[in-house]
Amino acid sequence: MRSDRLWQLGGALCAAAIVAFGWFFFINPKYQEAADIRARVDDTGVQVAVQRQKLAQLRKDNEHLGEYQAQLAADLAALPETDSVSSLLRELQAAGELAGVTVSGVTVGNAVAMKTAGATVHALPVSLSVVGPSGKINPFLDQLQKVQPRAVLISSVNLAPSTADGAGDRTNVTVNLHAFYAPTE
Repeated sequence: MRSDRLWQLGGALCAAAIVAFGWFFFINPKYQEAADIRARVDDTGVQVAVQRQKLAQLRKDNEHLGEYQAQLAADLAALPETDSVSSLLRELQAAGELAGVTVSGVTVGNAVAMKTAGATVHALPVSLSVVGPSGKINPFLDQLQKVQPRAVLISSVNLAPSTADGAGDRTNVTVNLHAFYAPTE
């Protein structure tokens, strides 16, 4: 009987070894594969939700397409195709007159090409000498940067009170700015 028990014990150990072998090499990898697939499904669900939000935002933006196109047309008008220095000088003079200051000197430098997203824009450095009441300097700067049709960016402003006798409330201002234009290529 002892040999029968030995055979039963050996058979049970062999069966356990076969079950363990099957578990580690066949069943467990399938569970891991299923867990990986579930994780990818969850990730895909998150991505779908994000894409749906983006789509909803794009649909909302599409409702304002006419406004965006009008803004684009206005922005393109602010970027002439040439440097148009004479037009720029007239615009600067007109801005000074509207604000109540005198543009007494203008120096225009050489344009510098700047690469932007999809286009080349040229920046024309301009230095202005302006004289006027201190309360009218800010409206002049606002006129330059916000109101006039030409796109300009003020890079520096230097203020100095006038020292001339009888000048009253007069301020000498040096304004350095860049006027932009975009030549067609």
